[in-house]
Amino acid sequence: MSENAYVCPYCQSENIQSYNIAYAGGFSNVNGVTTGVGIGAGGRVGVGIGNTVGTQQTALSMMAKPPMKKSIATYVLKWWIAIQFGLVLLLWISGLSKHESSLIIYFGAYALLIYKTYQRYVWNRDTYPGLRRDWEHTYVCLRCGNSFLL
Repeated sequence: MSENAYVCPYCQSENIQSYNIAYAGGFSNVNGVTTGVGIGAGGRVGVGIGNTVGTQQTALSMMAKPPMKKSIATYVLKWWIAIQFGLVLLLWISGLSKHESSLIIYFGAYALLIYKTYQRYVWNRDTYPGLRRDWEHTYVCLRCGNSFLL
């Protein structure tokens, strides 16, 4: 008699679900209309209508969220703007002259931005695939709530 590999190692329940199914199955569209009628202090009647449209996500789906790659373009754009703003501020404080120290800070900031961007690239290349592979092989027990790799 062979043992079933697809059981929870904690409570031995067969009621388990993969993270990718739990995540994808936890979304639902919401579309609702609300109406209301009220009477004001002066005897006036008011009528209101509201429309709600959106997406709802379950707690299980939130728990099973897949790992995400680190955005490089957004990171570079955000910090490039911050460096430009910082340089303008630094030049304004120092009397709008290009001192050697302000240029050193400016180029140092860009060197740091390049280094940190490279670190994000390496994380996406080396670490992310393993996290994604583990996520694809992670299951959650729907009886006890524990998560585990299979």
